[in-house]
Amino acid sequence: MRSSINIKYILLTAIAVVLSFFFHELAHLIAGEALGYDMQMTLNSAFLTKGEYTSAWHEQMVSAAGPIFTILVSFVFFYIIRKTNNIYVYPFLFFGFYMRSMAMILSIIHPNDEARISAWLGLGNWILPLMVSFTLLFLLIKTSKEQGYSIKFNLINYLLASVFVAGVVLTDQYLFK
Repeated sequence: MRSSINIKYILLTAIAVVLSFFFHELAHLIAGEALGYDMQMTLNSAFLTKGEYTSAWHEQMVSAAGPIFTILVSFVFFYIIRKTNNIYVYPFLFFGFYMRSMAMILSIIHPNDEARISAWLGLGNWILPLMVSFTLLFLLIKTSKEQGYSIKFNLINYLLASVFVAGVVLTDQYLFK
């Protein structure tokens, strides 16, 4: 299948980025509220409105909810692409990988979801983030090979995702906090 970028694809990439952030954070919020905490969220964070978690287990469950949702959605889109050969679904799969791998890299500065859980489990900061990132990378590589998506196409996806992530992060910082 030929891989080409057009306005429809770019707009779907923007939608994939915004929805991925929103539902990832919503999963954190729902987990926290299900455990009895008052939570708030923005496009790029979910947090307790006051106080702290009553147990480390609760904190880790809330941390895990976002990545678990992102991983499950990535597998769903992987299978949708395999069944439909629909290039316009690819941004949703690509961004799952992008989001979790960037979270892993940013954990150098501030441990993110998987890094916190990995450390809590006694695995160090990197085992779980690497496992998640490589699993999602495997889905991307397999999809790219099966669908004939080139390295150039994936680099353009990376650039589009980077631009839209910058937009989400800036919007989050200046409009929601």
